[in-house]
Amino acid sequence: GEQAAALHYLVLPDRLSIILTTHDMRISRTITEWQGEPFRESRMNEEIADLHKDLSDPDRDPLPRSRELYDLLIAPLAADLREANIRLLLLSLDKRLRYLPYGALHDGTQFLVENYETSILTNSGYEVTGKKVTGAPFAALGMTQETEEFVALPGVAIELDGIVKGDDGFGLFDGDVKMDAAFDRPALSDALQIGEPTPAGVGMVHISSHFALGETDGDSFLLLGTGEYLTLKDIKQDRAAFDFEHVELLTLSACTTGFANPGRDGREIDSLAKITSDRGAKSTLASLWPVADSATAILMQRFYELRELGDMSKAQALAVAQREFIDGLIGSPDHLRTRSVVFQTAVRTGERFQDKASGIDLGFAHPFYWAPFVLTGNWR
Repeated sequence: GEQAAALHYLVLPDRLSIILTTHDMRISRTITEWQGEPFRESRMNEEIADLHKDLSDPDRDPLPRSRELYDLLIAPLAADLREANIRLLLLSLDKRLRYLPYGALHDGTQFLVENYETSILTNSGYEVTGKKVTGAPFAALGMTQETEEFVALPGVAIELDGIVKGDDGFGLFDGDVKMDAAFDRPALSDALQIGEPTPAGVGMVHISSHFALGETDGDSFLLLGTGEYLTLKDIKQDRAAFDFEHVELLTLSACTTGFANPGRDGREIDSLAKITSDRGAKSTLASLWPVADSATAILMQRFYELRELGDMSKAQALAVAQREFIDGLIGSPDHLRTRSVVFQTAVRTGERFQDKASGIDLGFAHPFYWAPFVLTGNWR
């Protein structure tokens, strides 16, 4: 398989410990100084919050902060990673590091994702026991309509159209789509069970809608297609209806599903991605900030396409799709011979782009467009 290393981070108020574990070595580093000053967790948290602002606005330059955090989090072990020829970083993250898109850390020359695939470790151990599942049934649920609180998401229909095959044969998977009014609580519960009767016992579930981030799990919610709010509290409490055991990959292409605000009392509120993985989802692809509708549609389609048709792991498919955004070569035939669905999607989103034989350049190189998507759990 891919040369993998685990990086475990432990954040204390006055120091940071990083443990690198590979197949045949274990190295630990303790950082007590950062940029000529004593290390302080509070300062690291401020930097993470500021980088978040820089990344989630395409008009800001994230590189200076991104470089500072690279120097703190990756540089102390960069030489060891190179020497061991590592391609995949399995990240065990502590405290606010959980909300940092590692792929967007920058070493002064390149983003981390240009050299490494990344996936976040969970407590459930699916990373170790998980196998690569192909041909799992696919269920998609989406909300495109405007509501009083939320803007319409026309890109969702385009996104799902390129992922699930319609009558015209366009799309990647045979599957079941529930849009707008058809996307209610029972539809979500049913989708979570789509894989149960199959030989592998698991399915893939893709949810495209709005997710609102509150300060408690009672005011953080997923917007259903009916306009109802499904709160994190509901999901936590109704274990029977929201059982993720039979889900191999849960994609939450709704905004900020991988993020949580610092709780008022300092305790972390779990993100939606964390709750679903604790509840049995073998892997989750979620986002750390609200992203442009069309960028999401194209990145998601490319991710699935590379994984299913290009025989890549999830971590590899995500990294390759993100590199194509950076290089302005989305849908590159170098990564997959089959002509990509993204060519047709790009036309349908109405985005302006340059179509070259080597791929499409949509001007989506800024990490705002590609970096928020984070993979957790079974990376295979």
